[in-house]
Amino acid sequence: MEKLQIRTRIPTHTIAAALVLVTGTLAHAEDWNESGIFSWLAVGKAQQLEDGHSYWLGEFSGTFINDKGKGSRLHETGWKCPGFNDLNLNDKKGKAAGHCIVADPGGDEAYVAWQCEGDTEVCNGTFDYVGGTGKYQGISGHNTFIGHFLVNCPDGTTSGYTSFNR
Repeated sequence: MEKLQIRTRIPTHTIAAALVLVTGTLAHAEDWNESGIFSWLAVGKAQQLEDGHSYWLGEFSGTFINDKGKGSRLHETGWKCPGFNDLNLNDKKGKAAGHCIVADPGGDEAYVAWQCEGDTEVCNGTFDYVGGTGKYQGISGHNTFIGHFLVNCPDGTTSGYTSFNR
């Protein structure tokens, strides 16, 4: 009696599509630790808690410029970061935290949780990617940053920049 041998042939394009799906998922599983500068303007409202001690609630908004330039991850993305800044001029200490919505021109978004501590001019901290949409779905990464508060304007806004992973 002869054995019947059945061969299944999987089309090449099916294998290619499966590889794209698998490698696409793996690409998102890696840590995103880009280095660069986030230049921002902080707009919000401060409440004086005591003489020399205020609590600010508002939003840091601006653009991230990746050190690797055009075509690199997150380059020229817009960041909107609602948060707080607890600033004590008496002790020369500050603490800030919040979240960010990172948007690219295509409409995909990444979400970040951040926190820092420092003096009244520099805040050293960390941030973590906590989710995203589109190409940022499954994004992860633990990052470091240094926030620099540069100019306190008469209208209550503050400008500055933050260096990521430097």
